[in-house]
Amino acid sequence: MYGLGVAKGMLTTVKHLVRPPVTVQFPDETRPIPKRARTNLVWFVERCTGCSTCAQACPDGCILVQTQPREDGSFLVERYEIDFRLCMYCALCVEACPYEAIQVGGPYNDVVTDPNQLYRDKPKLIELANDYLQKNDWLYPNGQPAVPQTIHPADQRQHH
Repeated sequence: MYGLGVAKGMLTTVKHLVRPPVTVQFPDETRPIPKRARTNLVWFVERCTGCSTCAQACPDGCILVQTQPREDGSFLVERYEIDFRLCMYCALCVEACPYEAIQVGGPYNDVVTDPNQLYRDKPKLIELANDYLQKNDWLYPNGQPAVPQTIHPADQRQHH
């Protein structure tokens, strides 16, 4: 039994020695990332109702949602912030959101030299969402057609 196990292990080693390398020359080449990979979060203001279930589901507490009631009974999302310094990319916020306003699918090579740049407020998140949509033919990560993300003029008037 002992000799058979060593032989099987050596056979596996020999198989890997004759295979071509799998190295990707990043950043010139990028490997394909599965659509549902747990990469950065993308927040879509047009889909968000301000229910804050994403913030409640986050075990790290890295999502801040501040709302104000409107006259029609809906909520104005005054502040929406994600601190990616704390985020562990578990995607529990994605699963909790009933409107798919926050989805996985953002860039995986989001590298910064200043960690404070990983704290993203509402305007920065809208900018990142629009960048994502432009690069992906105006489709949400879930495959549904999207629209450019903007702050409604009525929301701007109430906010200022």
